[in-house]
Amino acid sequence: MNREISVRLGAITVGYSGELPDWNENSLARRFLTDRAPDVTVQITAADRLELQDGTMLWETREQVVCGTESGTAHYYRNIWDEAPFFACLTRRSDAPAQLDLQIVPEKMLHKDADRMLLGLVEMERLFHERRQALFHASWVMREGKALLFSGACGVGKTTQAELWHTFRGARIVNGDKTGLSFQEGGLTAFGTPFSGSSRYCEDETAQVAAIVLLEQAPTDTIRRLSVKEAVRALASQMPCQKWLASDVSAVLEFAELAARRVPIYLLSCTKERSAVDLLDQTLKEEEANAGTTDL
Repeated sequence: MNREISVRLGAITVGYSGELPDWNENSLARRFLTDRAPDVTVQITAADRLELQDGTMLWETREQVVCGTESGTAHYYRNIWDEAPFFACLTRRSDAPAQLDLQIVPEKMLHKDADRMLLGLVEMERLFHERRQALFHASWVMREGKALLFSGACGVGKTTQAELWHTFRGARIVNGDKTGLSFQEGGLTAFGTPFSGSSRYCEDETAQVAAIVLLEQAPTDTIRRLSVKEAVRALASQMPCQKWLASDVSAVLEFAELAARRVPIYLLSCTKERSAVDLLDQTLKEEEANAGTTDL
């Protein structure tokens, strides 16, 4: 169906036009629709089949192939089990980087939700980094009007800790998987995204970040504040980027370092019990009481 829409994610608005798929009633991206003029436009067209263009191979994984072509950078997405694997190709033209061309093979998109197609296939991480924003693997809750973020490896319990805070502190869960980050007026700000993982926690909201908590599972609850060096390494590992692009990797490291110097970063080795909430809450209260007195 030919139509136009715009989706707002923090400081960036992405406009889509062309043969867009229909969103079902469970779509999370619908919450982020806006009338604001787009910063980046994506033209979507349908193709019967997609083949690699002639060019220079820049990056390849089981799911993606990135090539440098005469017209720009072509980013192919593939199904590894299919004889004709490519189901989408995103081209960023060299002469107009704010104009993206997205070709899709409709029959191969039947079992892929529209949220993933519209947001997951446009190098969103790169668009963010070019505008001093970052995607961050984290769930977050509202604590006293500020964002408290939980991050760590897949399966470590990010959503579990958020739900414990909801249960024992009445904290509202804003997002369950990927949070947007940006710097506003000198502070680190979190904003909601449609990337909620399997949790379905997803709200279009913005708040200043109070603290970021890196999680690891343990039989007892302990916590310590990370040094800047430790925090940069931990934060960067949870910020997805286009690894084939040196400027994108560099942007992640710079963003992580600035974030580590602006907000406290903790490592919480924890159980899945109320005691983890109590320990973190007490630590945050002590940090707030002694704000400005801690040297790293």
